[in-house]
Amino acid sequence: MDYFRRLILIALAILTASCASNVTSIKEDIDNKLEVDEGYLLIAVDTSISLNKIWISGEKDIWLTADDLRSGTNYILINLPEGEYQIHKIKLNNWFSIVGFEDDLWNFKVEKGVISYVGHLDVQTSGWWSRRHRVELMNKSSLALEFLQDDFSTILANRKLTYHGPGEDEFFDIVLNNNEKGDL
Repeated sequence: MDYFRRLILIALAILTASCASNVTSIKEDIDNKLEVDEGYLLIAVDTSISLNKIWISGEKDIWLTADDLRSGTNYILINLPEGEYQIHKIKLNNWFSIVGFEDDLWNFKVEKGVISYVGHLDVQTSGWWSRRHRVELMNKSSLALEFLQDDFSTILANRKLTYHGPGEDEFFDIVLNNNEKGDL
């Protein structure tokens, strides 16, 4: 009986994963891409190797694709429906994946009408035959703000920027409010 339960769960996971949409990062600094119930997701991926895909499950299941997951630091800005999301799986290549993201540390939310920064996903891989992986979701708000100011200043000027990753952070509120007052 336990064997059949596992088989059904695996089949459901495969079926669910196949329903996820491939998405790529917004390339142009034009703020006209949001539907009424959508917000922007900003996530950075720091990786020691190019990755195949990252599955994010939630209100809308998506795959971040290899186009945005090259070795180094990659900022990904996409529009998504408002809701709760979770990093579900990281596909290193066609054969190997990193799973086990059940903890709340991998959960985040997208808020409608705003830019929801959720952190820097740090994926470090070592070893050739016996691969080891270290995966962390870290808050680097100052780097995210700098990226948006440099590459998406129009969208940043029109939208509130909030941190919606694990834990709480008021950095954006403090810095952006002081900047509006001329204190910075």
